[in-house]
Amino acid sequence: MRAAIVTVLLLSFGSTPSARKITGPISPHFQRWLRANGYGSNDFIRRDLGSRGSFGGKIYENQKIMNQPVVFVHGNSDQALQKDAVSIYQTGWDRTAAFFMKEGYTAAELYATTWGPAETDQALYQSYKCEYVLRIRRFIEAVLAYTKAPKIDIIGHSMGVALSRRAVKGGSECNLGAALSDRVDTLLGLAGVNYGLCTCQYATTTATCNARDGFFPGQCGSETVCVFTEEDCVQTHYATFLQNLNNDPTKEGDNVFAFWSNDDEVLGQGSMAFGKVTARIPNMNGFKMYNSLDHMGVKDKTGADQLKAVRDHLIDPTDLLRGGLPEDLPRNGSRVPTRSLPDTSSLFSSSLQSINAHWKNVFNGR
Repeated sequence: MRAAIVTVLLLSFGSTPSARKITGPISPHFQRWLRANGYGSNDFIRRDLGSRGSFGGKIYENQKIMNQPVVFVHGNSDQALQKDAVSIYQTGWDRTAAFFMKEGYTAAELYATTWGPAETDQALYQSYKCEYVLRIRRFIEAVLAYTKAPKIDIIGHSMGVALSRRAVKGGSECNLGAALSDRVDTLLGLAGVNYGLCTCQYATTTATCNARDGFFPGQCGSETVCVFTEEDCVQTHYATFLQNLNNDPTKEGDNVFAFWSNDDEVLGQGSMAFGKVTARIPNMNGFKMYNSLDHMGVKDKTGADQLKAVRDHLIDPTDLLRGGLPEDLPRNGSRVPTRSLPDTSSLFSSSLQSINAHWKNVFNGR
């Protein structure tokens, strides 16, 4: 009995703000609830990834939830928590969760599961599959039911942004059912791929770049170079999944924000696709654009801004290149800092081999 009390006290201490560190997997209390409420087969704990595959949940039954719960959705081949010290594209949500805990959140208010294979050598084969959308949708529903919160916040990164948006919007695509947007206070997209990737312009035979549920950027009038356009144009025929998502008028929540960087090595310079920002979200309330963060840095180094967005619904205009309302969005690169553009002949070679090499280099940190 005494040992049990000591264990509870230690676990409780580990969930206090002073701990300032999230640990996985999801708590035993949440695991029991999932099994008892029909979610056992979903394996949200991700046992194959040990303690790094998930996090979140109460320590004991009557633990109070003081802050609005947050669901985190990682990007392509990432996972809930950092894999190790050397995998630069598998940093998980450790830093953001630690910042939130420092500001008063507990593990009972912060939730994540790993939705994909969590293998960087599989990055080229990932796309916006319905199985991923359905898994994220199911997890969001579980957190809502478990916490009994009227609304939650959702923070997605990279590929996780569009997956989260579709999961919340619902609809006939992937047979999702009714929208959950009335249960979402804030959806924040970090370095999202909402309008395709320019590196996929000539690589549609690669799974992750396919024109159905991949990152294919389509075309834009008579413009031939995706990263930069000479004239304003309307982007069309990009990946069907993304087109359907962006054309769906259902808003993802009461507040929708997007963050991106001009130095994102995955989204490209300015995070552009045919002269407009691919990380933008239709009908968003505001955005923040950084000048020198890399792709993972938009997630790992912006904890204070993320908290301000989801808790206070504000975009902090300090220490950034630009922040504002949707009408202030940069177009055709006119408001992006002047720099030499990449060599498009090498970046967009029609050779599938060179495109594959580019992606492998990106996800291997070269």
